[in-house]
Amino acid sequence: MNYDLIKVGVEPDLQYECIITTINDEGVKNAGAFSFRYLGDDRVFCRIFEGSKTLKNIQNTHEYVVNITQDPLVFTYATLDCLSDEYYTDDSDIAIIKNTPAYIIVDVENIEKKTPDDFPIQGNNNIFFITGKIRKFTINDENANAYNRGLSGLIEGLVNFERYKIVDDEKRKEYMDRLIENKRVIDKVSDEKTKKAMADLKAEYDKN
Repeated sequence: MNYDLIKVGVEPDLQYECIITTINDEGVKNAGAFSFRYLGDDRVFCRIFEGSKTLKNIQNTHEYVVNITQDPLVFTYATLDCLSDEYYTDDSDIAIIKNTPAYIIVDVENIEKKTPDDFPIQGNNNIFFITGKIRKFTINDENANAYNRGLSGLIEGLVNFERYKIVDDEKRKEYMDRLIENKRVIDKVSDEKTKKAMADLKAEYDKN
């Protein structure tokens, strides 16, 4: 089945930030902030490092939920592993964030372990590539929109642009280093419009 995820701003093969929720064999719910990619048709993909509760639950249950939200508290508490029960729906057999603008229930089809030798990363932990099939796609808010972090990097560069022209050399280097890192992220995860905007901005930085 094909799913029209563009309704929530999700384009194939781009990376979006979300809250992945899982449940363990004892019914304890867990949330973590991760990114995911829509592969087209009914397939989604995510990468999760070894050692997380999310990975362990996915390995045991072979399912997870992509919660599409831009709630700053949900992102923070999920990252800090302290999202309380009040944030979840009353469902006893699946973990879904209450009032989330949209969510995708995923049935896991393949879990592939990648070692640091296979996948260049900093650190020694393995990373797992997880491919799954969409079981259900629900929109609770017609204004739901998945978050692509490239836009934040672009906005930061725009905010710093006028400052860049008037600060000293040390601060200019700091701003340029941030811009270069944000451009790297945008080139990796964002759409063509955001990539062009950042390229144009970088060209203006280079003139000053």
